Amino acid sequence: MAYDVPHPADRAQSWADCDPDLRRYVEQALAATGLEPFGVYVHGSLAMGCFYRAKSDVDLLIVVRESLSPAQRERAARALAERAATRPMLGDLELSVLTERQVAEATREFEVHYSAYWTERILAGQVNYAATHRDPDLAAHVSVVRRRGVAVSGPAPEDVFAPVPAEEYLAAIEADLADVDLLAEPYYGVLNACRVLMVRESGAVVSKDEAGEWALAALPEEHRGIVEQALRCYRSARVVAPEERGTDGHAWDVEALEAFRAYVS
Repeated sequence: MAYDVPHPADRAQSWADCDPDLRRYVEQALAATGLEPFGVYVHGSLAMGCFYRAKSDVDLLIVVRESLSPAQRERAARALAERAATRPMLGDLELSVLTERQVAEATREFEVHYSAYWTERILAGQVNYAATHRDPDLAAHVSVVRRRGVAVSGPAPEDVFAPVPAEEYLAAIEADLADVDLLAEPYYGVLNACRVLMVRESGAVVSKDEAGEWALAALPEEHRGIVEQALRCYRSARVVAPEERGTDGHAWDVEALEAFRAYVS
């Protein structure tokens, strides 16, 4: 089933040239946390020049000198959650706060994590801020920030974050792919799968957008149509409701998705 809705191309943005209201929202959100960062780093699509306002999240790592108290952690998390409803894009911030020790020793521990998934739990007081938390996904985030990240403030990323072994990076993005329901989030899942395939072959640190382009040339012909559809949806400026974000608001070819999933596995 081909899509039968228009997908006008959006402008691919980076931190250096992003829209003023987007930059202002990020800067004001960071200030609202009350933190005094040693460094702030953009990673993900906004660092790699493929941020699309109708689809992308803003990925950030914040490094602080010392561990935060539970009260400081809650204040930072609530400040981000309370601002979410005023954000100027469909996606949200995806942000982790880490200490210098945590990033230097690659513990994968963090002080605070915020994303849209946690907004309601944070506002409902359902987060234990006194506990020690770890996130294996940090291996992927740190890999990107070291190789492709942008320092908003602080030293260069490679001088702050410890290197990530290639096998740990691959394991992190494979685990992320395993958590995706391809039928519920097809364009995200397809492009994530392309990234896994490209990293398996080349070891490169790449965006989902770059991996999709690679897949159009590298994959068997029968899978290229679903990759092209995923790229067009990812790059589209067409605004959809939050509950339709995973599908881009239209039906997908289930047989093609399942065949692609079998190919990747």
